[in-house]
Amino acid sequence: MIKVYLVVCLLAIFTRLIFVFFFPDGGGDWDIYSTVAENILNGCGVSLSNPESGECVPHFGGNQLPGFPAFVALVWEIFDHKDASIRLAQTFIYVASLLWLVRSVYIYTSSTRIALLVGVVMAISPLQIAWPRFTQTETLALAATILVLAELLYSLAYNRLRIVSLAVVLTFAMFIRLDSVLLTIPTAVTGFIIYKPYKAFKKGLVLLLLLSIPIGSWTVRNINVELPSLFPQSMTLPGGAHQPTGYLKWGQTWVTEEYQRPGWQWGVNRFNYDSISIDNKAYDSIEEKSRVEGLLEDLKKYNGQPFPQEIDHEFSEIASERLRNYKFRTLIVNPLKRSAALWTNLFSSYAWPNELPSKISHQARLQAKRGDGGIIDLALEYPFIAITKGITGGYKMLLQIIFILITILAINRSITSKKIRNILFISGSIVLARTAFFAITNNIETRYSVEAVPGMELLVICGIVYFFKTYREKT
Repeated sequence: MIKVYLVVCLLAIFTRLIFVFFFPDGGGDWDIYSTVAENILNGCGVSLSNPESGECVPHFGGNQLPGFPAFVALVWEIFDHKDASIRLAQTFIYVASLLWLVRSVYIYTSSTRIALLVGVVMAISPLQIAWPRFTQTETLALAATILVLAELLYSLAYNRLRIVSLAVVLTFAMFIRLDSVLLTIPTAVTGFIIYKPYKAFKKGLVLLLLLSIPIGSWTVRNINVELPSLFPQSMTLPGGAHQPTGYLKWGQTWVTEEYQRPGWQWGVNRFNYDSISIDNKAYDSIEEKSRVEGLLEDLKKYNGQPFPQEIDHEFSEIASERLRNYKFRTLIVNPLKRSAALWTNLFSSYAWPNELPSKISHQARLQAKRGDGGIIDLALEYPFIAITKGITGGYKMLLQIIFILITILAINRSITSKKIRNILFISGSIVLARTAFFAITNNIETRYSVEAVPGMELLVICGIVYFFKTYREKT
């Protein structure tokens, strides 16, 4: 196994360092994370106040719980405030997590070959390798997901839920990204695989008790500093400003595609209201379009300021009208469309440095994605972008097709391996949980599905090896 670890380690490090050294970037939320990290370093604590202002207004944690800003602050403290050290540190944490998963696969399957294949595929996976170039949460979120997968495989191999180690890695995962709470679902699934229902519930309660200690401690802190809400806003704004709930509610009534979100939301995120661009398909009537465009014109007068409440109230009224008139579409059809959008978008960059130039309008991107025209011209004008998006999109499509085929065969009992079905239950629950959660909450950026990729790749590799093994035995 030493050779397996060495091969996986070198591949994972080499592929990621290419992106780290040649294509470093901050990412859209870096201003939030770095502000909180600076305040932690300055002794201000978890705050979104301007570090140079001397204010220390307490905050929930930035975009998430304060795990990632705390990680950034620690790395800065050790490595003289260098951003490159953040990228390197998160790369090595990911690689260490991957090696732990490789070992767990070997323990669970008793196969060096499967362990090697799983490690190599994840080490060079086009959907995973580019994230360390960003100073964002995705690399550590992937590492945390991989650690949870590993602990679940160990639990299955030893036929007992590893409660303490699972509590540690789940806490790590949730403090990096709040949506990692969804990892408790595959954990519960594993508990029911190992134990009878009554005992599974008992083990689950113990695990929840352990998880409640760090989360509860942070909640106590938030109560002590008198935060206005114990729950984070879905949109984190500069200076901790209140989110425009009416405007977000309006978006829920029509946003169903990833590339509708940037024009609708990103300008609001940073008070750049003159950059808002609404998809032509957002409106149900000419009257509604005229009403919304009038509100957006008024909103531009407040550029650089928090979203005015009176305009937000108007958007809330429009949203309520649409919900009354189109309840089924808003509550059922739209989430189903978002669910499909998370997995059918083959144009996502997956952190590769291949985003289209900003001069390409949001509407032009939407039309290209929908096949309404212009995609061939864009591909010819930007061949590197087209080729690299083809790599990630093609790999994603292939991964999904094989994943679905293995799922169908397992359901039909064509796959008789209990170990593969167990992996399917784990990886499938991750896919379903993330898809449902982000579709319902209208967070349909493809990057939110990336934490489901390791489980899918794990199942695909194990399934393919099983079929080859079964074929050889029959022949």
